[in-house]
Amino acid sequence: HAGASLFLPRPFTAQDFAAAAERMVAARRPERARVLVVDDDPEAIAALVHSLASEQIEVVGLGDAHQLMEALAEHRPDLLLLDVQMPGPSGFDLCRILRSTPAWQELPVLLITAHLGLEFRLAAFQAGADDYISKPVLKEELRARVQARLERARLSRERSERDALTGLLLRRPFIEGVRARLSEAQRQQRPLALCFLDVDHFKRVNDRYGHLAGDRVLTRLGRLLGETKESAKAILSRTMAEVAQMTFDGDGGESFGITVSAGIAEAPGDGATLEELLRAADARLNRAKTNGRNRIEV
Repeated sequence: HAGASLFLPRPFTAQDFAAAAERMVAARRPERARVLVVDDDPEAIAALVHSLASEQIEVVGLGDAHQLMEALAEHRPDLLLLDVQMPGPSGFDLCRILRSTPAWQELPVLLITAHLGLEFRLAAFQAGADDYISKPVLKEELRARVQARLERARLSRERSERDALTGLLLRRPFIEGVRARLSEAQRQQRPLALCFLDVDHFKRVNDRYGHLAGDRVLTRLGRLLGETKESAKAILSRTMAEVAQMTFDGDGGESFGITVSAGIAEAPGDGATLEELLRAADARLNRAKTNGRNRIEV
């Protein structure tokens, strides 16, 4: 509730502090955000795309407000820019619809309008908008407002969607993220790999070396598991090689090492739904354990 991004319990070692610092630095690395612009004027969309698009921000335009819900499901934007006056549903109408839809209640919404009177401002906030910007849109002001909202939304997601110890996604946002990636992969006719990874005999680590030592294992593993363009097996092979070289400190000062086992499933070969991929990956993880652990099954 105080707004902290990470909790480090005492007593902690210099290694624990260094790992926490690295996690905080990694969390601050910019991820490419996606902004959806809804406006019936193609020239207005083009101008907004030109103003906002960068290495940090991807901008998608939509000219038909009736297709908003489909576009949200397809593009999963981090922020929505809505023109207020459009044929059919207005920006106010769309904003109210979003605030009554659980999946999009937290989506930052900025309204674009030529009117800035008191009546408009009240209507904007009553509809659920987070902010508004007036026409003609100034490039610098637009960027500042959008980036401020994106950063605030990112910090909110970081606190609510990621495990404080490992920095990895919690179950619900992970499942939602995989579903979105799977839909994207199917549209683009690209493969998507899903992996289950398990620390071998992790209960023994906690029992023999202490639960704080187990936390240190999970923290360092979380730092290794980032997004890359490598294949899933290459990522895991590299991760397992790095894990094999790691030395951990037990709560009593003793040193120990660990191994990991993994199972990989790939769409569409192993299934077209998330449930099918989860079952296939889980079965292969169990096979890796049965076959001696410290291995990858594909």
